[in-house]
Amino acid sequence: MILSSQNDNLSAALGQEAAIDIMKEAGYDAIDMSLFCMSNDNDVFNSSAYKSRTLEIAAYAKEKGIYFNQSHVPFTFRWSNPNEYEERFFPRQIRGLEITALLGAKIAIVHPIHHYEYKGNEEALFEQNMKFYRELLPYAKEFDVKIALENMWQVDRKRKYNSDDVCSRATEFARYIDALDDEHFVACLDLGHCGLIGEEAEDTIRILGHDRLKALHVHDNDYRSDMHTLPFLQHMNWDAIMKALADIRYDGDLTFEADNFLSHFPNDFKPRAVKFMVDTGRYLIDIYDKHLANS
Repeated sequence: MILSSQNDNLSAALGQEAAIDIMKEAGYDAIDMSLFCMSNDNDVFNSSAYKSRTLEIAAYAKEKGIYFNQSHVPFTFRWSNPNEYEERFFPRQIRGLEITALLGAKIAIVHPIHHYEYKGNEEALFEQNMKFYRELLPYAKEFDVKIALENMWQVDRKRKYNSDDVCSRATEFARYIDALDDEHFVACLDLGHCGLIGEEAEDTIRILGHDRLKALHVHDNDYRSDMHTLPFLQHMNWDAIMKALADIRYDGDLTFEADNFLSHFPNDFKPRAVKFMVDTGRYLIDIYDKHLANS
């Protein structure tokens, strides 16, 4: 199984090239390119230089002997603007898919639209997202990348506790993938999001199954806060999770989205912290391999 991680914390703190150096030296196989920076209008990826800069980053990674396996397109937008979808949101989703392809990655994680209250709007959100993803499909085909939907969660606006959101329940997540009904749409399961709404990640894995589940966001939490920290530091059952992945013959990558772990360390210590993350990832893969061998 390929081990990768998002590069958000490292690239923001030290720059893209330094992040590549550190991740390669620590032992990662691949990098998940975080494009959250594209929420900023002045970001280089929103400029006319986006293509040359992307190719520069891709060439640097290739020279260092590491590659980009997936990306995460931007998802934070000013939804109070009634023209946000047409003016900023949708064009940047397309740009994100193109950048993914230019990097040589094959999967782009694209959040569903979920900026208003889920409860009572389930079917409206379903229809809105079917329209959104189907509008993106021609671009996925053009750039030869798969679009991975992700399971969301939100805080109940009246009661201030964690509540359901788009694709948070395994059965709805499966419904979305099945309704889109195209090989360019797959599931990226954010393992930490499952427990926030009262489901266990291992149960969701089994419901999604081999054919839908093709990417992961791996991190740990206390079932209350979206902590995005390293596995084994909080309460999730990692043996059960890896067994479930083995049971469905999961053939995607193990990708950390645990950058909050790195955020606690000074920049000059980050390389050692990244190495510990890699060791943790390899340990998880060993657990997966043992369960696979015994199944």
